[in-house]
Amino acid sequence: MRKIYLFLCCFVSLIVSGQELVCQITVNTQQVNQTNQQIFKTLEKSVQELVNRTQWTSLKVLPNEKIQCSLVFTITGYENNRITADVQIQSSRPVYNSVYQSNILNYREKSVVFTYLENEPLFFNLNTYTSELTSLVAYYALLIIGFDADTFALGGGNPYYREAHSVVLNAQVSGNAAWQQSGDNNRWQLVTDLLAAENDFFHEVLYNYHRKGLDILTTDETACKEVIKQTILLFDKKNTNRLNRMLPQLFFDAKSDEIAQIFSSGKTITGMQELKSALERLVPLATNKWQTLK
Repeated sequence: MRKIYLFLCCFVSLIVSGQELVCQITVNTQQVNQTNQQIFKTLEKSVQELVNRTQWTSLKVLPNEKIQCSLVFTITGYENNRITADVQIQSSRPVYNSVYQSNILNYREKSVVFTYLENEPLFFNLNTYTSELTSLVAYYALLIIGFDADTFALGGGNPYYREAHSVVLNAQVSGNAAWQQSGDNNRWQLVTDLLAAENDFFHEVLYNYHRKGLDILTTDETACKEVIKQTILLFDKKNTNRLNRMLPQLFFDAKSDEIAQIFSSGKTITGMQELKSALERLVPLATNKWQTLK
């Protein structure tokens, strides 16, 4: 379980233990001049209750199988019950035969807008739109579960991406651009990309990297590195639409540091220049990081 940080005054944090998730919910109000902090404490509690009550899937999950994740709401505006926030979504999964937690998601959505009335009950219904906040939380909860499932079984996340897509379709009645097909790099675009047949390789990347690669790191470092190298080469080969940056960004925002750590120390393998070239094409802004690989 992630370390719990204690935040003073306007920076508060709670651990939420849901049916499938162990989710740390944090509301940070340091950027707004708001003397009454109770509304944000209540918001935090409301999200806690939503995640804690909801059984997001039909799976029977043991306590040690719950997904470690967090949602951080950084409030940037508040007026007349209308909240603007940047939301950071993070999740991780354990690596076999170790205490290491590997990041799966590390995604930031900026300028999220929703209305929240203090003590307003939040209820999720997959078949209807109830509120912007409820849909937002449900959407990311399902993506977290989907990404996690993809790392344990090939295509394992698809049922949860389809449910996230249902959340998007229902939420389109709100008129919020984040849910609309006309949006660019928004919630609709992300889940549509995840379900598109031409992106099936992305699910293969998630599975191979974690289940076939990272999970054998402690028993066969060389084989692990070879699998991860081949997985990245597959990503580079299949990622023919260079204009679509959402899936590469999602993967490498979570994995760049880990990849650099894996390949900058320990046993060396052949084909490292080919790997570096692929990484530079996939994540050109991290070229300096890739130069540390050996």
